[in-house]
Amino acid sequence: PGKISVFRTVTNVQPYGATVYRADIHAPEGYEVNVEPKRMRLRPGESATFELTIVNKTAPVDEWRFGSITWEAQGDNYEVYSPIAVRGALLATPDAISGTGTEGSASFDVQFGYTGSYTAAPHGLEPAVVINDNVRQDPDQDFDPSDLGNGANVHEFSLSGAAFFRIAIPPEATEAEADLDVFVYDPTGTQVASSTNGGTDELIDIVLPADGVWQVYVHGWQAPGGDSDYSLFSWIVSATPGGSLNVDAAPTTATLGGSGTVEISWSGLAPDVAYLGAVSHSNESGLIGLTLVEVNTGESAAAVTNDISTGLATDGSSAKDEEEMDNHIFIPFVGGE
Repeated sequence: PGKISVFRTVTNVQPYGATVYRADIHAPEGYEVNVEPKRMRLRPGESATFELTIVNKTAPVDEWRFGSITWEAQGDNYEVYSPIAVRGALLATPDAISGTGTEGSASFDVQFGYTGSYTAAPHGLEPAVVINDNVRQDPDQDFDPSDLGNGANVHEFSLSGAAFFRIAIPPEATEAEADLDVFVYDPTGTQVASSTNGGTDELIDIVLPADGVWQVYVHGWQAPGGDSDYSLFSWIVSATPGGSLNVDAAPTTATLGGSGTVEISWSGLAPDVAYLGAVSHSNESGLIGLTLVEVNTGESAAAVTNDISTGLATDGSSAKDEEEMDNHIFIPFVGGE
């Protein structure tokens, strides 16, 4: 079965004497969990790293299971609790890789959670399409599609057979003091994503978007002087393999718990452009994942892709507040029955 190991560091915050901590594990259903070391002796302020190994015994793919690890202080009514969240997956691979230059190459590893056929296929690379426009200040700073022309603009995109749709307004795409937001509606007219970061640093990614006309609203939450110029960047990556991206080498079969390397290359790109493509991962049942490939071919393109890579709303989430979950052990796990 599938197996993964992660490392975590803990610090003794008790102000007096050395403390001995022992691990108490409640494994998620269907998983075996081991920790090394099982016992740690820490002085005040001292840190130590432990290894958590999780083995999938009977858990199904794509279903979250929950457990915990608690470090109990010996001889003291004190403990440190961390939840464990694990989801079995067919494949572990980077969400995205990056490269530079009008031609080049890169590679990344894949880890398999199944046994069967495997195909890696290239899609793109697609150059950024840039729309330049101007949005007015929204008087009440509360987005509604009815704000069109008085605090919001709409841009329509006709999608057909797309694997991936990305929208971005990086910081340098408008004036420094502006705070512009982005809202996305699918072909049914339903809002499916938004990016409302503080300042202007907006990014929305849609995987396997439905065919039809998508509407992207740019909202003038804060437009200094009453209006703000902006550049809206978009990329549409086709679900049909082909383009300037090539898969030069990749495994053709998958073995549960095994791994392999995918080697890619690109050529013939225009200078000073931000490109986006993908490598699709498929088995006999169809698509099981995508690895995005971001390539910039000049300094201006590098600024765009760097800002996009560090955006806060990469999955269509918002916004001006962030929730931290540093104490959680969160593992998209490779391995299934």
